[in-house]
Amino acid sequence: MSGTVSSSDGETLPGATVVVKGENPHGTTTEIDGTYRINVAPGDVVVFSFVGFLPQEFEVGNRTQLDVVLQMDETALDEVVVVGFGEAKRITMTGAVSAVKGADIRDIPTPSVQNTLQGRMPGFFSQQRSGQPGRDASDFFIRGVSSLNPAGNEPLIIVDDIQYSYDQLSQINVNEIESISILKDASTTAIYGIKGANGVLVVKTRRGTKGAPKINLRVEQGFQTPVRRPSFLDAYNTATLVNEAYRNDGLNEPFNEQDLEAFKNGTDPYGHPDVNWYDVVFKQFASQRNANLDISGGDDKLRYFINGGAFSQNGLVKDFSDPNNEVNNNYFYRRFNYRTNLDFDVSKTTSLRLDVTTRFMNINEPRGQNVVSEIYNFAKIRPYSAPPLNPDGSYTYAYDTDEKLPTINARIANGGYSRTRRTDMNFLFGFDQDLGFITKGLSAEARIAYSSIEENNRQVFRSSYPTYHYDPESDTYSIDPRGNYAYGTYAVLGNQNYSSKNINLQAFLNYSNTFDEDHSVAGTFLFNRQSSTAVSWAAVPNNFQGFTAKTAYTYKDKFLIDFNLGYNGTDRFESGERYGFFPALGLGYSISQEPFFKEKFPKVDLLKLRMSYGLVGSDRTTGDRYLYRQVYYNGGGYTLGETAGIGYPTIYEGDLGNPNVTWEKSRKFDVGVDGDLFNNRVTFTIDYFHEYRFDQLVTKEDIPLMLGVGVAPTNVAETQNQGFDGQIGYRFYNRKGLEISTNFVFSYAKNKILYKAEAQQAYPWLAETGESIGQPFGYTFEGFYTDEDIATLNDADPNNNVAVPQNDVPVQAGDLKYKDLNGDGILDNIDQGPIGMPNLPNTTLGWSTNFFYKGISASFLFQGSFGYSFSVVGTGIESFKSQFQPIHLERWTPETADTATFPRLTTNPTTVNSSAAYPSDFWLIDAWYIRLKTIDIGYELPASKLPWGINKTRFYLNAYNLFTWTSYDKYQQDPEISTNTAGDAYLNQRVLNLGLQITF
Repeated sequence: MSGTVSSSDGETLPGATVVVKGENPHGTTTEIDGTYRINVAPGDVVVFSFVGFLPQEFEVGNRTQLDVVLQMDETALDEVVVVGFGEAKRITMTGAVSAVKGADIRDIPTPSVQNTLQGRMPGFFSQQRSGQPGRDASDFFIRGVSSLNPAGNEPLIIVDDIQYSYDQLSQINVNEIESISILKDASTTAIYGIKGANGVLVVKTRRGTKGAPKINLRVEQGFQTPVRRPSFLDAYNTATLVNEAYRNDGLNEPFNEQDLEAFKNGTDPYGHPDVNWYDVVFKQFASQRNANLDISGGDDKLRYFINGGAFSQNGLVKDFSDPNNEVNNNYFYRRFNYRTNLDFDVSKTTSLRLDVTTRFMNINEPRGQNVVSEIYNFAKIRPYSAPPLNPDGSYTYAYDTDEKLPTINARIANGGYSRTRRTDMNFLFGFDQDLGFITKGLSAEARIAYSSIEENNRQVFRSSYPTYHYDPESDTYSIDPRGNYAYGTYAVLGNQNYSSKNINLQAFLNYSNTFDEDHSVAGTFLFNRQSSTAVSWAAVPNNFQGFTAKTAYTYKDKFLIDFNLGYNGTDRFESGERYGFFPALGLGYSISQEPFFKEKFPKVDLLKLRMSYGLVGSDRTTGDRYLYRQVYYNGGGYTLGETAGIGYPTIYEGDLGNPNVTWEKSRKFDVGVDGDLFNNRVTFTIDYFHEYRFDQLVTKEDIPLMLGVGVAPTNVAETQNQGFDGQIGYRFYNRKGLEISTNFVFSYAKNKILYKAEAQQAYPWLAETGESIGQPFGYTFEGFYTDEDIATLNDADPNNNVAVPQNDVPVQAGDLKYKDLNGDGILDNIDQGPIGMPNLPNTTLGWSTNFFYKGISASFLFQGSFGYSFSVVGTGIESFKSQFQPIHLERWTPETADTATFPRLTTNPTTVNSSAAYPSDFWLIDAWYIRLKTIDIGYELPASKLPWGINKTRFYLNAYNLFTWTSYDKYQQDPEISTNTAGDAYLNQRVLNLGLQITF
C-alpha cells in the first residue's frame, strides 16, 4: 500500500511514522515529499503518526492506495494532572500545581526519585546532602519553608492516595511512575487539612491499558565518580606549615631541615612517608547497574501492569578486605522492587482494583566510621604519619598522633561492616461502583490499604588486630600501644531498627455531570482514616481521621469555581482540640474562551487567570507526642537518714503539659496565569503566592527561668513566606521530523519570622524576630589584626579602640579581626549579629531542552540554586583539625599581609581563628551553583528494521551531575552540604550511564 501523509493545512509531512499493528508488526517513515510505501495484508491495521499531530488508524481491507490527513494535536488544553484524590484538566484548574511525567525522568541515572525533580518543577526546592549509596536522597520542600518547627516543613507525600515517608519515596522504582505533581496552594491542599500546610507531592503509578501485552526491558551500566575531589597538601608542604604554626605559637619546630628534605625527595618512604590518604582509600570510579522489566496490557475485563526492577550501586572505597574472611567493608546499595497493579471490570458498573508492591533494600557501610571524615581529620592521620603498609606487609598505625590509631586502610580492612536491611510491603484493594441508575454521574469508591516496614541492622566487626611502627634506621617493628599481637575473631550484632504498620481506609462519593453542554458540575465527599503503629514511637497507634468535600463548577470552560473543605483531626491533641475546618476557594476566568478574544487573538489557545485563598494546617510537633499531657519520670536514688548507699526511688516532674496545644495553621493566597500560544507551541505558567503561618508551636523563651520547670511548646509563633514561581516552554517541529522543545523553570521564596516569643534581647541585632527562618548569626569580619593593632593593645591605653575576645589566648597579627557591634572593646556573643543567608536557597532555576530527529534524541537540564550561605567548620577547614589544603597556602604571614586570604596558622584550636568557636562571615560564604544536572543522548532503530516482533530498540548514554560551577573557592566541599559542618559527608557523585531499551 502506498500514499501520502499530509497535515490539515495541505502540507506534506516527511518523517511521519507508518506502522502495521498485529502479530507481525513492522513499519516505515514517509519520504521528503510525504509519500510512503509499505507491505500489508488485507486484515492489517496501519497506524499513522507524527509529532504534534493526532495519530490515526486504518484497516487495510482491499486498499492499495491511502492518503492520510493528520489533525493538529490540541490536547494540551485537555492535559490532565493528578491532584489530591483525583485528577483535573489544566484548562479548568484553579489551583497551583506543577507536574512532570514519569517518562521524562526514567532516563536519569540516580536511584532516588526526588533527585530527578530538581530544576524540573516550579516551587520545588531541594538539596542533596550526600552521595552515599542508599542514602543520597535529597531533602526537598515546596515553596521553601515557613515553619519554625524543623520537622514541620516536610511536605506530605502521597503515592496512589496513600501516605509515604521521605525514605519510602526514595526507594520507589522510577519505572513504576506515571506522573508526579506538587500541590502548592490552599485550593489543592485544603482537602488534606492538618497535613496540607507544607504542600503535597503526589505520585501516580502506571496502570495497564486495553491492548496486546506490551513488554518493556531496560538494562543499564553506569560509573560514578565524585563531583568534587578534595585536594590535600603533601607531606613536605604540610610539615612546612606545621613548623610555621609552631613558630607562630612560640614553640619548637617539630621538623628539621633533614626531615623536610626527606619529605620533599621521597628517599625515606617508611621513616618519612608522603601519603595522600584520599588516593589510598578511594577509587576513581565505582559501578552501578540497573535492570527493569515491565509488562502491561489487558482486555475488556482485566488490565494489568507488572513491574520488576533491580538496582545495584557500589561504593568508591577500595577493597581492603581479606578474601579469606569474606567481609565486605565497602559502601554499597542493593534494591529490588516488584509492583503489580490490576484493574478488574466485574460488570459494566463495577470495577475492582488490586495493587501489590514490595521493596527490598540493603545498605552496607564500614562500621563505626565515616571514611571521608577520617581522611579530613588531621588529629587522626597525617600525610607523614605512616605508610599504608610496612615492608613486611603488616598494618601500620599513626605513630605521631595522640590516639595512635591504626591507619585508615587498616581500620576499613578489619573494622567490619554495618548492614541495614529493609522490607517495605504495600497492599491496596479498592472498588468503584457506578451509581448512574440513581442519577447520572454519581459513583462510589472505597479503598483499604495496608503497608508495613521492617528494618533491621547487622554488624560484623572485630576490635583487636595488630599494627606496627617500622623504624627503617634500626630495621625494627614496635607493636601499637594496645598490644594486640593476634587478630581477634569477628563478632556479630543484630537489632531491629524500625518496624511499622499502617492501615488506611477511604470511602468516596463522586458526582460529575454536564448540563446543557455548558454547565459542568463535579463533587467529591471523602471519609479518610489512617492508623499507624511504629515500634520506635510507641505501642499506641497514631490515628488520623477526617472528612473532605470538593465541589467544582465550570461554565463553558470559561468561568471556574472550586470550593474545598477538609474537616479532620489527630489524636496528638486533647479531645477538644483535635478537629478543625480547613476551607479553600479557587476562582478562574479563561478569557481565551470568550468569542471576542478568540476573534481578536486567534493565536492564543489558552489565557486563564486564577486565584485561590484558604486555610490549611500541620500537626507536626516537636518533643513528646502528646504535648498536652503532664509527664513524670523516674529519678535517681535519694538517701534518707544516716545509712549510706541506700537510695530510695524518686519521681521528678517533666515539662509542664499544655492542654490547649493544637495544630499549626496557614493562610495561603495564590494568584496565577496560564497561557498557551501558537497552537500550543508556547506555554507558560506564572504564580505569586503569600503564606501567613500562625499558631506555630514553639517553646516560649520569654518565660523567666526562675519558673524552675520546662514548659511545653505553645501555639504562638508567626511567620510569613512569599514569592513567585513558574515556567515558560516552547516547542518547535518542522515537516522533516525535527522536534525541539525547551522549558525554563524558576522559583523564588523568601520567609520572615514575625513573632516567636523570644526573650528580650540586649541589642536589636541579637533578635531572630524579623529575620528569615534559619538565619545565621555570627561576627562581622573586618580584616586581620595588624602589627599596629597589637602595638595599640600593648600600650595599656584605656582609650584604644581595638576590640579583642575575652579568652586566655592573646591575639596576634594575622588573626581574624571582627567588628565590635556594641563598642565595649570586647568581642563576645553580644557582638554576633545576622550574617549571610539561610542554608536553603531562596531561588532555584532550571533550563531543559530536548531534541529529536529521525530516531536521534538528545536532552539536557541545567539546574541552579542561588541565594543561600554555608560555612565549613572543624575538620573541614581549620588548621590542625583539618588536613592542610591549598587554601592554607594563602595564610597570613608578615610577607603576605596585604594579599592573605586565610588567617595565620596556629596549633591552638581556641583562638579567634576557629570557625567553630567564632562563627563569622569570614567562614560563612554567600553561594550559588549551576549544574549540568542531566544529559541524555540516544538513538532509536527504525521500526521497519527490527526483527522478532520488537517494536522499539533504543540505545542511550546519559549522565547525572556532569559539570558543576560554583561561586566560591575557599572551600572544596560540594555546594549542597549542610552548613556549620565539616562538609565531610560522602561525596556527591557524577554518574555516566549506558543503557538499552527494548519493547516488544
